[in-house]
This record gives sequence, structure tokens and C-alpha cells, in this order.
Amino acid sequence: MYGKVLICDPVDTVMTDKLKDKFEIDYKPKISSQELLEVIKDYDVVVVRSRTKITKDVISNGKKLKIIARAGIGVDNIDTDYAEEKHIKVVYAPGSSTESVVEITLAMMVIGARSLYKGMENTRKNDFTKLKGMELEGKTLGILGFGRIGKAIVDASRTFKMKFIAYDPMPVEYPEYVKKVSLDELMEQSDVISINVTMRKDSPYILNDNELSKLKEGVIIVNTSRARAINGKDMLKYLKNGKISAFVSDVFWNEPAKEEYEMEMLKLDNVMITPHLGAQTKEAQKRIAIMTADNIINEW
Repeated sequence: MYGKVLICDPVDTVMTDKLKDKFEIDYKPKISSQELLEVIKDYDVVVVRSRTKITKDVISNGKKLKIIARAGIGVDNIDTDYAEEKHIKVVYAPGSSTESVVEITLAMMVIGARSLYKGMENTRKNDFTKLKGMELEGKTLGILGFGRIGKAIVDASRTFKMKFIAYDPMPVEYPEYVKKVSLDELMEQSDVISINVTMRKDSPYILNDNELSKLKEGVIIVNTSRARAINGKDMLKYLKNGKISAFVSDVFWNEPAKEEYEMEMLKLDNVMITPHLGAQTKEAQKRIAIMTADNIINEW
């Protein structure tokens, strides 16, 4: 046996199947933060998804830790700086959920454009009033964060015959059908904005009042990456005055919500939030589990 692995969140069984011949595995998908602090000293590898936070205190207590594995595409719930300081490897599974995130992004674009959520809510109350929406064809889709997922969203959205612009602070390649723009230009020109960025736990907001004030009237914002990309308190103002016609997001600042601005936002008709479903498909969870297990074995 190589060592002991603690799995702190629910994962596909293919992960344990791949690891069990080489590692002793403890599967505790509901472990509390306090219990984690107490038991982490016994483990060489810890596996988390988004629920469990690997803080400086957890890492300090993990005297035997060699690998921290995130079964997902981001590491903002891990203190990566302190892990690096302690010479602990951090691995994750980039690209494993691209297809599922792209699908939910397109669904959210249509839901926001056609007021489908409000329409379904109304018909549950036997209210069949017609709601007027907008077509996506001919509209400008702005991609904030033109990495793997951003590029895949553009490719999938071409069926809607939209125009495409994109902004990324990093040097990336843009195909001829996507116009590279500044952040200000993206805010000013987009009819729909899809946010697809990676964030560290201490990253500053990308969109504050200054950026949000430049939005076109009636813009739809879709976020399937990180809530921290947007200053929620600033955004609330533009949701209430209608400048943002719809905010459809798979992420929220606190899950569940606890701040006053979050509670107010959830009551708005033009806000639709899903509980982090982007990678919640059978196929994506299997890919994530396989890639994460392979990463652990390869980095051991």
C-alpha cells in the first residue's frame, strides 16, 4: 500500500475502484470541518470537491499530507499558497466537466432570454399569461474568460447564429469568428454575457459598479464559474433597475445564502439560481473521478 487517502465529499465509485489496490481509503463524504481538523494528521492524501475547505489550519494539521486532490476544475477552496510552502502537491481535473458546463450554460442563456423560469412558475399557479422574451439569433454573446470552457461555449452557441466577442486577461488565441475586446468593450457591446473564469479564494472582483455601469440595457448575465467574479452588492442595483434583465447563475456567494443582499436578490423575478449543477451529470462525475484518481497515482 502506498498510503492512506481521505475522501471528504461524494465522488463516483470509479475513483475508489482505481485507488483501492494502491491506497487504504476512508470515504467520509459528510465529514465536518472540525472532524477533518482532528483526523487529517493520519492521511497522506485528501480528496475534496467544493463543499470541503482545505484551509491553512487543515494543512498545518496534516503532518503526513503529500497530495491534496480537488475532484473538479478549480482550487479556490484550497489554500494553495500554504500547500506549496509545505511542499504538498495540489492536483485537480481540468477539462473533465467541460461538456456538462457548456450544456447548462446554453440552457441558462435560453431560460434567461425567454423567461422560461417565470413562465413555469406562473403556470404552476394556473396563470397562463404570455411572457415576451427575445431571440438569441443575431445578438452579441460576450465571453468573459476565453479558456477551454469559454471556447467550447462559443462553438456550441454557433447554432444560434450569434455574434461573438471575448475578453481574457491572459494571452489566448481567438478564432476568426470571435472578436477580441477589452473588458469595457465587452460590457458595452454584449446582449448576453457568459462568465467562465477561474478565481483564487483571495481574487478581487472582476465586475464592480464601475464595470456594471457600462452594461447595455436589458443584458442577460450567465455565470457558471465563480460567484466572486461579480460584486453581488453592486449587481443588485442593476437587477432592481432592470438594466440587467436576467441573472441566471449556477453559483452564489454563500451557499446557502446568508447576506442581506443575497436574500433580496433571491426574491427578484429576474434572478434564477441553481445549486451548483454544472458538473452534476453521471458522465462528468465519472470523468472527474477517473482523472482525479489518475492524478493521485501519477503524482505519488
